[in-house]
Amino acid sequence: MPLKPLDMEGPYVQVPSPLPGHAGPDTPIAFLDRDGVINRGKSGYVNGPEEVVLLPGAAESIGMLNVEGYLVCVVTNQSPIARGLWPPENLASIHKELQRQLNLAHPRAQIHAFLTCPHRFEDACNCRKPSPSMLLLGHKVLRMEAFIPAGWEPFNHAVVDPRVNWWGPKPSSPHPLDLMVGDRRSDMGAGWSFGARLYRVPAALGLSFIGDRWLDKDDLGDTFQP
Repeated sequence: MPLKPLDMEGPYVQVPSPLPGHAGPDTPIAFLDRDGVINRGKSGYVNGPEEVVLLPGAAESIGMLNVEGYLVCVVTNQSPIARGLWPPENLASIHKELQRQLNLAHPRAQIHAFLTCPHRFEDACNCRKPSPSMLLLGHKVLRMEAFIPAGWEPFNHAVVDPRVNWWGPKPSSPHPLDLMVGDRRSDMGAGWSFGARLYRVPAALGLSFIGDRWLDKDDLGDTFQP
């Protein structure tokens, strides 16, 4: 039976291991969509670990982000949870396999947090992209050490509606180097409303498409019109 939207207050958070010593207010964060950015997406959903296939160059790109001092936070919409197709516990097996494959390809390719919105569009939740709520929560978890149990067990965390002014100017991010990489307009909307630098990539190429553009502190990313 599908879970009622009210049974899931907000996104599921996973912080696989204790944060690195350099984590803090002055640490930039790379927010990454998952399917079509790190791993291959599917016409349906990535339903289990056996369906996780890395996109070429994704591990190397995430490894470079880590080497350059970024924290890496995956923010992904996964409505099959609210649709009752599979339980949130599946996130543990999917994300464990994703991290395993990343580490096989590059030893420094570490994801520090996974945030997953489980809702459908029609649920009108506060966390589904293009809302910036998952990015705001990722900022809180990674920079302000909000209490989230370390480990793969998904932790449901409530969020509030940030009341985005889509007709106003782009907000300022907590850190000028924060970035958001995605393959969909909803990803760009979430990054824009958080104030991050935006990089849109083709789903067939993913993260490696932007190369090392993000290393240039003067590169403000791609343009986006809400």
